[in-house]
Amino acid sequence: MATFKGSTDQFAIEDAFGIGKYITGLCSFVMDCETPLTIAIQGDWGSGKTSVMAMVQKKLAEDKQPVHCVWFNTWQYSQFNTADSLSLSLIDVIVSGLGLDGKDKAKNLRDTLGRVGSGLANLGKRVAYGGAEFVMGSVNTEDLRKYFEKDGVANVKDLQETIGALKEQFNECVAEACAKKNVDRVLVFIDDLDRLQPLRAVELLEVLKIFLDCEKCVFVLALDYNVVVSGVKSKYGEDFKADKGRSFFDKIIQVPFKMPVAQYDISSFVKKTFEAVAGGVCEETDAKNLVAVINKSIGSNPRSMKWLFNSFLLLLKVVGDDVQDDNSKKILFAVLCMQQHFEVLYNHIVMSIEELNVEFFEGLASEGDIEALLDSENISGVDTDAVVEFMKSFNKVLCAAGTQTIDERNLDILRVLLKSSSITSTRTTDAPKKRASYSYKGEVYKARGGNKKNLGYFALRLLQDYAQETDKTADEFMELINASIPCHYSDMKKEGWRQIEPYAKIPKHLMEWYFTESGESITIKGEGIVALRGWGAWEIGVLIDILGFEDKVTAHV
Repeated sequence: MATFKGSTDQFAIEDAFGIGKYITGLCSFVMDCETPLTIAIQGDWGSGKTSVMAMVQKKLAEDKQPVHCVWFNTWQYSQFNTADSLSLSLIDVIVSGLGLDGKDKAKNLRDTLGRVGSGLANLGKRVAYGGAEFVMGSVNTEDLRKYFEKDGVANVKDLQETIGALKEQFNECVAEACAKKNVDRVLVFIDDLDRLQPLRAVELLEVLKIFLDCEKCVFVLALDYNVVVSGVKSKYGEDFKADKGRSFFDKIIQVPFKMPVAQYDISSFVKKTFEAVAGGVCEETDAKNLVAVINKSIGSNPRSMKWLFNSFLLLLKVVGDDVQDDNSKKILFAVLCMQQHFEVLYNHIVMSIEELNVEFFEGLASEGDIEALLDSENISGVDTDAVVEFMKSFNKVLCAAGTQTIDERNLDILRVLLKSSSITSTRTTDAPKKRASYSYKGEVYKARGGNKKNLGYFALRLLQDYAQETDKTADEFMELINASIPCHYSDMKKEGWRQIEPYAKIPKHLMEWYFTESGESITIKGEGIVALRGWGAWEIGVLIDILGFEDKVTAHV
C-alpha cells in the first residue's frame, strides 16, 4: 500500500472522483463543435477546474485526437507582468505555443503586435462604458482611434486596419500550425482567470474576444461567472444593468460548463486516502461514516479535502502513541472536520471537554434538544440545522462497533485527541474555562456531571434534604423555587413548564429530552418532583440562598 506523503495544490490528471463521463463528453464536444468557440469551466476555488482541463488534455492525447493544445496560466504571468502587458503575454504565449517560431507568418504577427503596442495592452482599461458595446461590435473607427491615442499610438495610420490585420495574421498562424501538425484545431486552455482581480479578468476577456476569436480555435477558460459580473461592475459602474452583464458574458462565452461537484463520488477517494494516511484497512462501514462527516462539514471540494488529509497526516505524526489504533484515527479525522467547518462548536468542546458527556453529544444531534442545549452552554453563532446533521454523522464515529450507542471509552479517546488537535485550527483557541462546581456532604456536583452528579440532580438533592427540615408540601416548594428561578428555555416555555415540575406532568416519551437523566426525581410528601435541564451556577446560587444552605455548600469556580 502506498504511503501518503501529503498533497500539494497541483492539479490532478487522474480521475479520483468518478467524473469520467464529463471528461469524455467535453473531449467529444471540443472535437466536434463549430469554431471559433469559447467554453467556460465554472466553479468555486478548489473545485477542480484546472484538473478537469488537464484531464481533457490528457485524454485527447491518449485518444490521439487531431488537436494541438496550448496552455496559458494567467495567475503565473500576472506575477511578472503589469496589468498593461498581461494581454500582450497572452497573445505572445499562444503564438509561441503554435510552434511557428522563425516562420514568416509568426514574425509578421509579432511585428503587427509591436505596432499596436501598449494600445492593445491598455485596451480594456481605456474603453469607458461603451467598452461592452465595443466587444459586441458597435464602436466605430473614430472611437477606436480615440482609445488608442490616449496611449500615444496615434501615428498608426488606420488603427482599425491594423487590428484587422492582427486578427487575420493570427488566423493564418493557426491555419499554418494546424497544417504543419496535421490537426483540425487548436485548443487553448486559459487557467486561473478567477484568481485575477475581477477588473483585469474582464479586460483579458475583451482582448480575447476582439483579437483571438478565429477559425479553428477553441478556448477553454477556468473562471467563475461571479468574477465576470464583479469585474463588469468595477469597470462600468454599479449602474451597469444585470442584463448587460449577462449579455457581456454570453457574447464571450458560448458554452458554460459548471463543475459537477455534487456528482463527485468521494467514497473511493476517501477510503484509499485514509488507508494511505492511517495505514491498515478502512472497512466499508467506516468509510461510509467518514464520507458522511466530510459531506456534512467541508463538503466535496477537492482542495478542502486535501487540506483535511494533510492536517490529518500532520496530527498523526504529532500525537503519536495516542492514535495507534484505527478507532482513534477515525475519531481524530471526524474532529478535524468539526474544526474546519464548525469552529465555534469545536472551540467550545475543546474548552469544556472534561465536563461533556454522552447526553451532550446526543443533544447536539437532536432537533428537539439542540436549541435549549446551545442556550444552556452559551453557544451562539452556529447553524443549528447544519450542526444537527453533522453531529448525527459525528456521533456514529463515537459509537461502539456495531451499535448506535456512543461508547464512553470513545469519549475518553476524544478528550485526549482534542488536546492536540488545535494545532491545525485556523484561529487561536482560548484556554479551557473552568466551570463552577459544588461540594456537598462529601460529593462534588457540576454541569453535566455523570452518575447523578450534575447540577440538576444537585438541586433535587438540596430540596430533598431541606424538605426533611420543613413541613412544606411539594406545591409550596415548586411555587417558591419557580417564582425565584424563572425558566428561560424556549422549548420549555412553549410547553408551559418551569424550573421544577411534578414528575407526573411530564410525558414519559419526553423524559430524556428535558431531563439531565431519565427518571431523576425526588419525593416530597408523596409527590414526585423533577428538575428540568439547564441548571447553572446562577440558578444553583439562588437556590442555595433561598434554602439558607450557604454554610453547607462549598462553591468552586
